[in-house]
Amino acid sequence: MKQFFIDLFSSIAFKFSEAPKAWGAAHIIYIAVGLTSAVFFAFLLRKSDERRFNTVLRTVGFVLAGMEIFKISFFHFGLHGGDIVTTAYLFPFQLCSLPIYMAPLASFLKKEDPVRKALLTFMMTYTLMSGFSTFIETSGILQEHVIPTLHSCIWHAILVFIGLLIAFSGRGGYKFRDFFRGFVCFIVCCNTAIFLNVLIETLIPGAEVNMFYIGPRRSSLVVFNTIFDKYGWVVQMRIYEIALSIGAYLVFLLARLGARPKKAEK
Repeated sequence: MKQFFIDLFSSIAFKFSEAPKAWGAAHIIYIAVGLTSAVFFAFLLRKSDERRFNTVLRTVGFVLAGMEIFKISFFHFGLHGGDIVTTAYLFPFQLCSLPIYMAPLASFLKKEDPVRKALLTFMMTYTLMSGFSTFIETSGILQEHVIPTLHSCIWHAILVFIGLLIAFSGRGGYKFRDFFRGFVCFIVCCNTAIFLNVLIETLIPGAEVNMFYIGPRRSSLVVFNTIFDKYGWVVQMRIYEIALSIGAYLVFLLARLGARPKKAEK
């Protein structure tokens, strides 16, 4: 059975004749199609009632989960020959992976639940920021293989869509305490990532895992890798948390200016 999947995914491991480059044709098309589609559908669905909005959240979560299962299977069987040690780094708990869990969870919580508001605020700020950043900095999405590149482009466009939908519909938090709760979610997730990094490498000797790129391994992110070299992973992690939270707070302020909180439905 293992060989069957290796053969199957290897057969679709197509490569570009020339890997897409930043600000090349593929990047420009990604910006034009991906960003436009995300904004259009978020604006189109902004007046959705609670039932439809929750359906969208669940759909986004399940679609992302399905895409992630396919991506991991593609890498595990098609590119890594079924080697779990090589594939372990793809465990789905990166900053851009969190809507897999948060979107469905939020959809099943009551409208007035503070946890739901915290999750929606997180996706309106941190998720929107991380999704939008890929339209500018493409090193993590433009790859030599066709399927991972398409997967990454669609994935991050969906992140922008869900973040904008929450903002446009007025369902995110618009008070500082709402952002603070989203910030707490982020800190909890960062510490969970550290725990998983250590746990997975302990359970799978030889694996190299660095979810959130915060440690204990050296970060692959520009600037943060220099911080690691000079001050170690703990300082690197704290500066990462501060920097991303400042960015998310700026997004929060923009969302607060651009949309009014949704009034309670009768």
